[in-house]
Order: sequence, then C-alpha cells, then structure tokens
Amino acid sequence: TPWANRLIYGDNLMAMAALLAGDENTPSLRGKVDLIYIDPPFDSKADYRTKVTLPGVEIEQKPTVIEQFAYSDTWSDGTASYLAMITPRLILMRELLADTGSIYVHLDWHVGHYVKLVLDEIFGKNTFQNSVAWAYGALFKARTSIWQRKHDNIFFYTKHPVNFHFTTQYADYSEGSLSHYKFEDENGKYRFTSTPGPDGIRYQKKIYLGEGSPMTDIWTDIPVITGMSEEKSGYATQKPERLLERIIQASCPMNGLVFDCFGGSGTTAAVAEKLGRRWITSDLGKPACMIMRKR
Repeated sequence: TPWANRLIYGDNLMAMAALLAGDENTPSLRGKVDLIYIDPPFDSKADYRTKVTLPGVEIEQKPTVIEQFAYSDTWSDGTASYLAMITPRLILMRELLADTGSIYVHLDWHVGHYVKLVLDEIFGKNTFQNSVAWAYGALFKARTSIWQRKHDNIFFYTKHPVNFHFTTQYADYSEGSLSHYKFEDENGKYRFTSTPGPDGIRYQKKIYLGEGSPMTDIWTDIPVITGMSEEKSGYATQKPERLLERIIQASCPMNGLVFDCFGGSGTTAAVAEKLGRRWITSDLGKPACMIMRKR
C-alpha cells in the first residue's frame, strides 16, 4: 500500500489517527495491519535522553519541548497517567489490526500487570494467547535482597480468538531430549518405537522428528544488547534483532505489514525489512527517528 515502509516522526496517537483516516491519495489502513509489536516505556520514571554519536563527537540529544511535555504527562500521576496514555493508543491499534492479525506488547514488572487488564478489556480475554517470558539471563550475578529481575513479559493477543496467522517456531533439540533419538539420515533425526503388528509381534516403527522442538512461551536463548553487541545503535532500550525475528516469523505472513508506533531504535522495522515484510514505524523522539533513519 502507499503507506508501507514509512517512518513517522510525531505523536503516535495522531499518526494512527491519520493511518485510519487515509486521504484521497492514501487508503485507510483500518483492518490492514498483520502484526503490531510495541515496546513502550515501562513506567520506570527513567530519563530517556539519548546520546547520539557522530564522527569525532558525542552529542547528548535532549528532548524537545513537545517531547518533554509528553514524558512529563506520562509520568505525572504515576501508573494512572501511564494507563491514560496507553489506553487510547491500544484502542486505535485494535482498529488497525487485520482480522487475522496479532499484537505483542512488551513490558516488564513496573506496569505490565496493569496494562494486561487494559488489553483484556480492549481486545477481549478470549483473544489472549500467551504471556511470553523473555528471560534474558543474569549479566551480573551479584547478591541481592530479592530474586533478581531478569525477564520481561510480552503479551500476545489476537484480533480473533481462533482464526489468526501463526507459524510455529522450533528450537533445537537439547542433548538430553535426544538421548533416545539415536538414528539420523539425510532427512534428520529419527526415533524408533515398538509398535504392535497384526500378528501381535512388536515391530520397530521409524518416526521422523521434524525440524526441532516447538517453542514454548519461555525464551532463554536471546541475550540483551550490550556495549559489545555488533548491532548496538546507541539507543538505551534497544531490543535484539533475534527477538523480533522470532515474533515476525511467527505472526506475520510474507509480504505482510508490521506496525510499531514506539519505534525507538528501529529494530522492528529493520528486521521486517530483512524478512521481506512491509513496515510502518513512528516515534515522538527526534533522537530515535535519527537513529532509525540511519539504520
């Protein structure tokens, strides 16, 4: 569509309103988006200034007046103002979503359980499919007075409770799980089981294992972006490409349309581009849009 592959700088509420409205040159995207992934602020009260590195100089890009107002409004009354910010945006996202579409909302312990109640209300409890735990592991194993917090939650909802696009993703078999899968040929691993024959004698039956073990809703194999990561862009809350690869491959068909209105470092759009999907992304922060445009 004319809207596809577009980076929008501005308030995502207005951006989504424009996408829904369309005009004489660009049709409405109501019900046209196959996959929405958002990684909104986690209500952590963090200061999201971004350092932008240019040749020979590092610049601390402070928020514009509009950006400062948006952030202060988001945090002014704590969780209540955060929910007042996110709720109308989720309502518009549902309008954009295709009948077979999915939305993934990436949050952590700060506000995730509150936002899930909002998602239940907007999308319907029966469209809730998974709470994926992205357990990215302990980078520093220092002693703490509580259990170390080392996972985010990604809430997976669909437009329709049953009829939605999903392609199963597979993990490699562990050595332990392969202990009784002792045979392999050019097609992969096989296991052999005893199966009763018509004469009552048990025969060995060859069963093809397939491409791997279907993935669960606990993901432990994707580390966070660190200072040594090759894909590091300089954006504080950047998510790894492997995380978005898994989500996009599972929930967006080839040539489908992916939307991320909290674009941040641009991982969603970058991965969608690599995987042959169309994309639209937006962000209110000028540093984020600079990084996304460069990326």
